[in-house]
Amino acid sequence: MTEPLGALLASVPQSKPSWITIVKTTLAATVAWVLAKQLGENAAVLFAPVVAVLTLQASVYGSIAAGAQLLFANLVGTALAIAWTQLLGLAWWSLALAAFAALAVARQITNTPLARNQLTVATLAVLVLAPVAHGYGQWRFIDVTIGSVVGLTIAVVVPERPRIAKIRKTLDEWGREAVAVLRSIAEELATRADGEPLAPAERHGWIAQSRRLNEVGAQAAAAFAGVEEVTLLNVFARGVRRDVEQVRGEQFWLVRVTLQVRAISLAADRLYDRPGPPPALGRDTLRALLDALADLLERRVAGESVDDSALRAALIAAVERVYTVFPTAVAALDSVSLLGRLDQLRQDIAGDGAEALVDPGDLPRQG
Repeated sequence: MTEPLGALLASVPQSKPSWITIVKTTLAATVAWVLAKQLGENAAVLFAPVVAVLTLQASVYGSIAAGAQLLFANLVGTALAIAWTQLLGLAWWSLALAAFAALAVARQITNTPLARNQLTVATLAVLVLAPVAHGYGQWRFIDVTIGSVVGLTIAVVVPERPRIAKIRKTLDEWGREAVAVLRSIAEELATRADGEPLAPAERHGWIAQSRRLNEVGAQAAAAFAGVEEVTLLNVFARGVRRDVEQVRGEQFWLVRVTLQVRAISLAADRLYDRPGPPPALGRDTLRALLDALADLLERRVAGESVDDSALRAALIAAVERVYTVFPTAVAALDSVSLLGRLDQLRQDIAGDGAEALVDPGDLPRQG
């Protein structure tokens, strides 16, 4: 797989370090220092292990991206410092101007914090150390090259396997959090059955919990991005790419589930415990449907087979009951809309084989 240089220079590594990454990084820092020491006693040797540590990531792709960014940033920073010294020399005011110029250049030509910081550090290091370390500018670039090459070599020679079990655990936690939100809505509907109506700006307690679903989903997405990155340019990860694709499908499914659960929580918050007449969909009926959905989702998250036939029948009965309370579609619109959300969640949980409440082909047509 070939990545454009621009993509590498703009990439921020997503993979999280493991204990193997820590051992590899320690080895890379040591080897980089030993190799740099063979080239002389210049002060630049101090930066070789630092660059190796910054370069080596948990993934091969991340290591290549970090190495490319470090080389680019140090090349630009070193060139800027050498030219600055030749033109203005070194004084407090020229150092201040150099720092400002380096930060301004970094802001314009780099896209990651690593590259921005490294460009500025390289500029200031060369300016400050050049008077006491002869030829430091050239040594600085050589030193960075050694650290980057060592870090990248170890990343390629000792690649890491994607942590599939860990991301699946994260996805399971996400699914269980969605189950907890459904149960929380049902429980609060029960406890507030005879309570006072909420103030217009007041929200049910389940709203804060449903918002947390977005945070859990973001964490899972970041974890999956790290797992996916580990497979890039990793010849030893070919055997788990099918597992990665399966995990990707589970993540997309949980995104759909989260959208439906959030929509249900918002709709229920707006309909129940508010001033005015109660909605056409009875509180107890909604509680029973939510508990049934929570049970169904819990089984699906646990990897068990699901049977949604009883829930489907309960939803059909609820829709028919709503129209006996308010026989016009407009009057029952909010309740029917909520039931539609519940049914969509049922179908998402049941999967591709889920049967709709009504077959459009069986409906009578006018005209």
